[in-house]
Amino acid sequence: MKNSLFLILLICLVGCKKVKREYKELDFQLETYEWDENPYNFSSKIKDSILVEKGPQRAAWRFSYVGDIKNMHKVWDIDRTVKKDLPKSKRDSFSLFEEKNALKYILDQAKTHQVVIINEGHHMPQHRVFTSQLLQGLKQNGYQHLGLESYYASPKNDSILQAIGYPTLQSGFYTKEPQFGNLIRMAHEQAYNIFGYESYGHANGKEREINQAKNIQQYLLNHPNEKLLIHCGFDHGYEGALNSKWEKAMAGRFTEFTNINPLTINQVIYSERSEKKYENPYYQLTDVEKPSVFINQKGEIFGEYNNGGWFDIAVFHPRSNGLNRPKWMIFGDRYEEKFSFEDAKIDCPCLVLAYKKGEKIGLAVPYDIQETKEKSVNLILDKSDFEIVIWNKKGKALKTEVRNSN
Repeated sequence: MKNSLFLILLICLVGCKKVKREYKELDFQLETYEWDENPYNFSSKIKDSILVEKGPQRAAWRFSYVGDIKNMHKVWDIDRTVKKDLPKSKRDSFSLFEEKNALKYILDQAKTHQVVIINEGHHMPQHRVFTSQLLQGLKQNGYQHLGLESYYASPKNDSILQAIGYPTLQSGFYTKEPQFGNLIRMAHEQAYNIFGYESYGHANGKEREINQAKNIQQYLLNHPNEKLLIHCGFDHGYEGALNSKWEKAMAGRFTEFTNINPLTINQVIYSERSEKKYENPYYQLTDVEKPSVFINQKGEIFGEYNNGGWFDIAVFHPRSNGLNRPKWMIFGDRYEEKFSFEDAKIDCPCLVLAYKKGEKIGLAVPYDIQETKEKSVNLILDKSDFEIVIWNKKGKALKTEVRNSN
């Protein structure tokens, strides 16, 4: 009995032992283009400067870049309209639909398609995480190419991106957000060919939609009969004719030019907002724990038309419940770790940036970022080794490591 108690005490002491870290001073600079701004800002600057000077949309992007989900939603919803309650007839109609696993449903539907188009809200890391979760299953179903709106269409740009093997601050716009960067990392790891299809020099929105579709068409002509996953923003994935200046979105134009019917997926409509009153009325009726679709007994999937267009599948995403480190960020070998640097000689507040070992610090898109006023922060990492940069408002930076592999 005494030996057992001693063993338990010894295990507890070893398990609770503080990690001794070494910190090295670092001349830390972000390697953006000269005309680019620093994408990773402290919350005080985002609130007092970016929000005031550039508006809620750009402020929301900047909060997403540093993993501040709560403030991202809050500023995005500035001046948003409160949603009206659904009449009882529509609530009763929706109750006939049953919740199903979205990941499994989409992968099953994708088997009979050549092209899958999935959208995102550009301020929503959650949407990029879900697309990341689709990659492995789609690859097993024959999908080999990933097209991203965040990159301009250019064979030269595509080859550079492919050669580097990880996302950089010089290769895209929205891709500076860590979960978008991780989407690209996973695509590289699974041997996807990554290409950009964004339009350059278009005169208006209609021309942009046409150019995007033609860029994807040209890529497909260079890779005949191969399968593509296209990740786009907001309304670009709508099929059919729209009652708008576009006339048709990129997805509708793609079908017009190629006679290929893509599988289109909308993540934007049924996602959380800062408060329930701003959410889609149907989404307000749900509280899903994982990405879900709703299907009735006839096999029909729930969705809504918008301006005459449609998506094939609408995903209902789980809420973050006000947490900056929500459960939806953790899948595969990702885990949450409390990272403490109490013995580091640096004043807070600090931004803590996690870089994958082997990727160039300051050039690579960080794997995760969090701001902290204390000398402790929760990071979302995977089983790789990481170099951690602790960077304060005065520009002082320290570097240390988190080792996970042997």
